[in-house]
Amino acid sequence: MTGDGTPDLDELAAVATELEFDPPESVLKSVRDAASQLASSAATVRERETPVATENSSQEELLDDEYGALLYGYKTPHQRHADGRLDGCRVAVKDNIAVKGLTMTCGSSEFEYTPGFNATVVDRLLDAGVNLVGKANMDAFAFGPSGEFSGRKPVTNPIAEDRIPGGASSGSGTAVAAGIVDVALGTDTGGSVRIPAACCGVVGVKPTFGAISTHGVVPFAPSLDTVGPLARDVSTATDAFTAIHGSDSRDATTAQTPSLELPDTPTFGIPESFLEDCTSQVVDEFAELRETLSTKFEVRPVDLPLGSIEAAYSLVGATEFAWFIRQQGISRGIGATYDAGWADALHEFMTEHGFSDHVAERVLPAATIDARESGKPYLAGRREARRFDQYLQEAFADVDLLVTPTLRSVPHERGNIGADGSMYDLLGNTAPFNLTGHPAVTLPVAERDGLPVSAQVIAPRFADKIALAGAKQIEDHVDTS
Repeated sequence: MTGDGTPDLDELAAVATELEFDPPESVLKSVRDAASQLASSAATVRERETPVATENSSQEELLDDEYGALLYGYKTPHQRHADGRLDGCRVAVKDNIAVKGLTMTCGSSEFEYTPGFNATVVDRLLDAGVNLVGKANMDAFAFGPSGEFSGRKPVTNPIAEDRIPGGASSGSGTAVAAGIVDVALGTDTGGSVRIPAACCGVVGVKPTFGAISTHGVVPFAPSLDTVGPLARDVSTATDAFTAIHGSDSRDATTAQTPSLELPDTPTFGIPESFLEDCTSQVVDEFAELRETLSTKFEVRPVDLPLGSIEAAYSLVGATEFAWFIRQQGISRGIGATYDAGWADALHEFMTEHGFSDHVAERVLPAATIDARESGKPYLAGRREARRFDQYLQEAFADVDLLVTPTLRSVPHERGNIGADGSMYDLLGNTAPFNLTGHPAVTLPVAERDGLPVSAQVIAPRFADKIALAGAKQIEDHVDTS
């Protein structure tokens, strides 16, 4: 490259070879002139970028609680407006969501970055009157799902310390269950809001893909990533969802959620396939839930074959994260934007430290076969997701909502979930709806030996408010005491 940023012919030829182009030298010389002009334009555009890393706020401190739920936050909770839907509500946000001036770690022991702006969801929370406490702990770079892989400090389930808190939004679920905050935001790519909610016995919302902006949220798998609230009851979770949902010009995947209403006597569908791999404890409690619902509503069995949807999640999610790494932290194409400062910080982290062994165990299998087979496994995963989506559309032609167990067992004892097939005890019932983009709300419906059993309520895409209304109907008719 020349001093003014113009690429030389050798550099152009190398990129051409990488892309399997074979232009003659005359074309390369023409390209060089166009590239020079483009480099100048890019420099001008970068000068107008969103502000990058700033100095830490003088109000920042490392928060301390007995459960390891929180990381960096404010000495005094930050409030922008003293009114709004969530006036006075204490809130924490997962540490892969940008908060201006607060250190972001993504749950990694070595990574730190200070954003110069708020994520869209943070601005919307502040506009709704919340008291923002700070950042919630998480599994490093959102690779759970058990909640045992934070590089900062261990997270303890406040209702059963010998059990996993669930992840990757482990601190979010724990902070809500322990009463440290009223609402927490998590991110859900395969279940990372619903799993900790289910493990900690609280409510968790995975919205329709595109219902809530991911601008300012560190990506995992951009075509699957969502942001959702956790709370101790459905009404509070609904208020939080209402405050943060809606289209955002900075995230082209977003759209406004329509104002749909649940019928007075909704029909619930129970897909038996989601019970087949559940433990007897969960099956028994779910049978009681079905009986309870049948006294108030119409409940129908639904044929919803799972097929190879579990494998599809690994082929899609892990492969997209591998692409994200290869692109040095810049998502090209689908998804919201972050900023150049983030990409620089991630590149420095990868160069000097690198990802944990747990992340490697989760990513390498899919990344390896994807590279070996030139992306065909990823396409196969996408086709499997479309097949499952077709079954869902057929199911919703006959019922208003689907209800399944959230987890296939009660929360596991610590140390029993790895990167192998055991993680599907946690992910198996949640990840399918990330692949299809449907909204899903989890809530506790029973207790077994002091441990929560939760159900998730699934609605058609962009019928998030119907899913929340259905969850409220269930909450009103079950006794978890």
